[in-house]
Amino acid sequence: MKNMLKKLFACAVSVFILCGVTGCSLVKQDMIEVVHETEVPPDMVFLGDSIAAGYGLDGYTSTDNYSCSDSYANILKSRYTTELNGLYVHNMQNFAVSGATSSDLLELLNSGTIDSALAGADAVVVSIGGNDLLHIMFDMLKNLGVTAENRTINISEFDLFGMASSLLSMDSDIDEALSGFEINLQKISEVLNEKTDGRIYVQTLYNPLETFSDVQAIVDFSDQKIDRFNEIIETGSAEYSVIDVASGFKGRCAELTRISEIDIHPNEKGHAEIAGIIDSAFRADGFSCTVQEYGEPYLPLSTIFLILGGFCAMLVVVILIIPKLFKKYE
Repeated sequence: MKNMLKKLFACAVSVFILCGVTGCSLVKQDMIEVVHETEVPPDMVFLGDSIAAGYGLDGYTSTDNYSCSDSYANILKSRYTTELNGLYVHNMQNFAVSGATSSDLLELLNSGTIDSALAGADAVVVSIGGNDLLHIMFDMLKNLGVTAENRTINISEFDLFGMASSLLSMDSDIDEALSGFEINLQKISEVLNEKTDGRIYVQTLYNPLETFSDVQAIVDFSDQKIDRFNEIIETGSAEYSVIDVASGFKGRCAELTRISEIDIHPNEKGHAEIAGIIDSAFRADGFSCTVQEYGEPYLPLSTIFLILGGFCAMLVVVILIIPKLFKKYE
């Protein structure tokens, strides 16, 4: 009889332990959305012209904005991929097109082709407008005989009255271009705010002609027009944040651009400078990202019933079966 009791008790204990172990193995952890605060945007989109595209840098082509590692978009992509590693897979898309004007960007936005990218963006950075007016100024330089091979303006060799007349003639053309840019920028801002919940940033424009100090009239004229350009950007800042590239380049265009080659585009140092300015603006604002993570472990109802079943089986043995066996063998 003692052996039988031992066997019954051992069997009940085994059932209880088995149910408990099985129940523990059935512990669940659901996937939940967790919001993490970050200093930089997990998803960012770049829009605009050749400055944003990385024109002139090693690896740049008109069909590939991602191979020129020295462009500010790619500098930030590399930096943030490392910084967010383990938390979020960083994403950067660059839709900038060399030669694009504000009208071209507006057309792209209205086409709907980048709607999904905008919808998922935490930050949208725009560099646009330089092509609206700078080509007019460079036509003036060409008329003065300035080339990449000969950028020195010899005042004794051209007619100052003719230059003044040329500036006066350009004045209305540039003012018309600025008016068109102002209208387009407002529309661009409206469309972007409709298509993204991310933060929108618009870059100001530096004055590459500041280096032509041998003819102060050119510097003064270009300063006046580009200052007006940047005022237009500042005026709309209620709809977006301003990335003040102009201030970072002021007095440094000879160092940060290829203007010595009659090329307004930033060089490698210039792109690094813009990357730093954008990075500071991002970190001043801060961002967040939502990731899927496992929640706290818990026992589902089915597992609880399984464990209780095992406990009840043991109680049945202890309370009902064992006493009956004692009576049977009395």
